[in-house]
Amino acid sequence: MTGHWNGYELRRLRVALITAVVAGVGIAACGQHVGQHVGQHVNVSDKRSALSSDPGRVSAGRAVGRSDFPRSDVRWPSHPSQVALAGASFPSASVGWLLAVPPCGLQAHSCHAVLLLKTVNGGRTWVSAQPPPVRWPDATYAPAILFTSSRDGWALGRGLWRTRDGGSSWQSVRTGGGPVQSLAVARGYVLAAAGRCSQLDAWRCSFQVYTAKAGSASWRPIPGASGARIAPAAVLAQGRTGYVFTTRPDLVKPVLLTGPVDGSAKWRPVPTPCRGASSMALAVAQGGWLFLGCGSEPGAGEQRKIAYISADCGRTWHQVASPPSGGYLGRASMTTDGTIMLSGGRMDVYISRNRGRSWTTSPSLNYAAGLAGAGFTLSATTTSNNFAYAVQTGVFSRQLWITRDAGRHWTPITVR
Repeated sequence: MTGHWNGYELRRLRVALITAVVAGVGIAACGQHVGQHVGQHVNVSDKRSALSSDPGRVSAGRAVGRSDFPRSDVRWPSHPSQVALAGASFPSASVGWLLAVPPCGLQAHSCHAVLLLKTVNGGRTWVSAQPPPVRWPDATYAPAILFTSSRDGWALGRGLWRTRDGGSSWQSVRTGGGPVQSLAVARGYVLAAAGRCSQLDAWRCSFQVYTAKAGSASWRPIPGASGARIAPAAVLAQGRTGYVFTTRPDLVKPVLLTGPVDGSAKWRPVPTPCRGASSMALAVAQGGWLFLGCGSEPGAGEQRKIAYISADCGRTWHQVASPPSGGYLGRASMTTDGTIMLSGGRMDVYISRNRGRSWTTSPSLNYAAGLAGAGFTLSATTTSNNFAYAVQTGVFSRQLWITRDAGRHWTPITVR
C-alpha cells in the first residue's frame, strides 16, 4: 500500500470493512429487538475430498483429530496447504464459519477457489462444508458471509445465496436490485442494500434497500432508502428498525437513513454530527445505543477520527474521546454492555470498555497490529459482551484471533 488514499484502497476498505455488528438479542429502548448485520468479504467453490489421519487436520466433511485450545492449528489434507481468510461469521461463541482462499486465489490469474470451514466448539476443531458459488477475486463487489445459526447463512457478492442446511447446499436469491452490497437480518426480516458500482471510481455507487420476510422470496424496495454517487452502502438492523449508511465524495456530510425493516413507512435521514467524512463506521446495540465514527481525509497511514454516542437511536448525539490517529477507520462493533471495537485499514483494533470515554489496545494483538500497519487488514467483530473475533486478510498464519474477555487477551488460530 502507498501512503495516500487511492481509489482501489478506498473501495476495498469501503466494501470489506464499512460494517457494524450487533451483539446480543433483547428489547431495545426504541421498542426493537437487536438483529444481526454483515458487510462484505467471501469467495468461489473448490471442494476438497482427501482424508487425513494427522491430528489437528481437517478432512472434507469431518474432523480428523483435534488441536489443543486456546491455540488451534487447522490443516487441509490436500494441496494447497496454506490459505488466507477472506471472511468469517460467528453467530455465537461456539459456532463459527470461515471463508478461506488458497494462494492461487490471491493471484491475478487465480484458480478461483474458495473453501468454507465450520466450528461448533469455538475453534478447537473445524470441518469443511460446501462453499457458496461466489466469484473470487472481485475487486468491485467483495464477497461476504453471514450466518445467524449453525444452519442458516447467507453469502453475497455479485449475487445473493442462502443456505438452510449448514452449507450443504446453497440457493440463489434475487432481490431485483442488482449486486448486494450489504445484508442485515432482523427478527423476522432480511434487509439488503443492492446496487451497482463503477469499476473505475470508488464513489460512483448507487443503492436501494430491499426488504423481505425471513424465508420469503418476495423482495420489495423500501421508500426513501436509496442513494446515488456515493461509496458502497452498509445496512444494519435493530429489531424493527433498520439503518443504512455510507459516505459521499468531497468530504461532505455522510448518508445515514433509518426506518422500519418491513418497509411500512418511508425511511428518513438521521441528522449526524459529522460535518464531513472520508470514511464512516456505525454500530448499534441493545437499549437504543448507537456509535458513530467519522474519519477525515487519510494519508501516510493516519487519519483524524471523531467519535459520537447516541442513547436514543440517533435523535441526539454527544462527542466522546477521539480514537487514535493510526490507520483508516472502517468497522465498528458494539456490545450490549458498552464495549466498542474499531478496526480498519492499516490499524490496530482500538477498544473502549466505557462507551467511548477512553480507548486502548491489547498487547496480545501486537503481532497482528504490526502486519496491519504493513497493509494486511485486521477486522474485529463482537458476538457477545465477552466474545469477539478478528480476521487478518492476506496472511497464511495466525489469520484468526479470538478473545473471550472483551479484548483484553486474544488467541491466534492458524488455518492451513
